[in-house]
Amino acid sequence: MKRRLTETSGHYRLPHPGELDKRVTFRIREDTPTGDYQTAPEYSGVFTTWAKVVQVGAGTYRDSVQTDDIVTHFVTIRFRSGLTADHEALYGDSLLRVKRARDINSAGRFLLLECEELVHNGGDDAFT
Repeated sequence: MKRRLTETSGHYRLPHPGELDKRVTFRIREDTPTGDYQTAPEYSGVFTTWAKVVQVGAGTYRDSVQTDDIVTHFVTIRFRSGLTADHEALYGDSLLRVKRARDINSAGRFLLLECEELVHNGGDDAFT
């Protein structure tokens, strides 16, 4: 398809079959107060799905750091409604916070999630 100068948004390539090859678990974290003036995390809305996980390039990372809205990974999953910035993603040894979710090409087929890596625990099973 030929691109026109009047287009206002980018046209993104949809994932090919087999590119969604990583298992990622999503959950909503809610902190509840405890009796000792601290908080304890509670998780709801847990689901696991196939995803494509890619680290962002150096330019994207640099630009996001300068605006104090750090993005370290792009995660692509099949379209699912209700996925918001309240979600966390568990992928391997990494805990990712969803920053933004966008419907790729407004087609209702895939979501592109911009995420920030919060923790890389190096094999410790501290996320469960």
